[in-house]
Amino acid sequence: MTFHFESGSHPNKCGNYTIYLSISHSGERKRVKTSINVPIKCWDAGTERVRRSWPAYKQDNEELQLLMDKARGIERELKSQDRLTMLHFFNRFLGKEQSYTLLSYFHHIREILVLEKKWGTYKKYGDSINKLTEYIQTLGVKDMDFRDITPQFISGYTAYLQSLPNQRTVDSTLSPNSIAKHLKILRAILNRAVDDRLIQPYDIPRKLITVRETTPAITGLRDAELTKLIKLPIKDKPDWWNARNAWLFAMYEGGIRIADIIQLRWINITEDRLVYTMNKNGKLVDVILVQDAVKILKLYRRPEQKPVEYIFPYLDNNAEYAKYVDYEDRKKMPLEISRKLFVTINAREARIGKVLREIRTLIGIPHLTFHTARHTFALRAKEANVDNTTLKNIMQHSSLNTTELYMKKLDRRSEDAAMKEIYLDKTKQNREKKKIVRQIKKLGIPPEELIELISGN
Repeated sequence: MTFHFESGSHPNKCGNYTIYLSISHSGERKRVKTSINVPIKCWDAGTERVRRSWPAYKQDNEELQLLMDKARGIERELKSQDRLTMLHFFNRFLGKEQSYTLLSYFHHIREILVLEKKWGTYKKYGDSINKLTEYIQTLGVKDMDFRDITPQFISGYTAYLQSLPNQRTVDSTLSPNSIAKHLKILRAILNRAVDDRLIQPYDIPRKLITVRETTPAITGLRDAELTKLIKLPIKDKPDWWNARNAWLFAMYEGGIRIADIIQLRWINITEDRLVYTMNKNGKLVDVILVQDAVKILKLYRRPEQKPVEYIFPYLDNNAEYAKYVDYEDRKKMPLEISRKLFVTINAREARIGKVLREIRTLIGIPHLTFHTARHTFALRAKEANVDNTTLKNIMQHSSLNTTELYMKKLDRRSEDAAMKEIYLDKTKQNREKKKIVRQIKKLGIPPEELIELISGN
């Protein structure tokens, strides 16, 4: 476990900066706010102390030393008890040590996700904790002790999930993959409780949480479907027009994810290339701008635009979050601004999804989501015989296995060839036979002579 003092990234109302104690352990990082606030020029980041130019430097530095001594003392104590985890340290340091139950610990993990600004996971866990809470209430209790999580509890929770209605489809229950998502989250929470040494690995039947998923459909648009989408006359409907353009741009440029498309700025366009950092994993993407993508960009260029403005009209250039231009900037956003950006992007994604469903119905194609843009790019790449390794790099998949799964689902050429061989080639053979029969008839050979000729007698 390591400790150091650092200043906050933004001043308070008085123009001073709060000093924090930063704690790191096993890949986790937390910060504790101290009572010390000083002008940034009075903070020495090298020595991690208040400079002599600050009137109260002596008292403030004494307080910092006391906090450091306290932190190291707690670390030594927990290490001697074999209980040194971030959870135990943090609670002991703040005087909040408590005995967690299942739901209280679940809420604690969500609080950590807020500090880490992992809003997507925070939202996903929120949906899951609501369902788990509802199930526990059906048992007549408000929470569960970890020791009460038995195989019967897990099977009961699974059955409860199977009975819940599907909000997206009328007259149906939760899909197998939705149920699997909630069970995996429960398993992740229990695994983390083991890591935090709240429970022993053998205390909870985590391995009995069986997750059965169905392979999601991977469907890209065929040429005829793509042509329908491109030629659809919708310029008089701004929502449809913008959604279609964003979808096509994403497809042309390697299957860009929707959150990245929404946040693209003109500064990401450099000469003939698109350069940006993926929000999902922080990977840098640097791809050539193809001509069809350039045509879409021309639809949105304005003489007075600034490089930091968003390309597509989904985010407010004057909003507070817009001041944080690149990926590293966004990581430093204050929590409330970061939350506001996530909520706004989430709302835009939902709106775009609704518009794409309307377009899909209008032109009569089975699939049109933003993820279909990735599938469509992958399909066109495979039809152009792009190898899987190259395609993995373009699409920024985490592993070659993911790319190979895409290709296995999308590339139906060998199956199509087999079907042609079974049916179409047989039709060709029948045509050839009929042709031969017609030629024999023209020769006028009697049937008995023909049989004798064929038999070789």
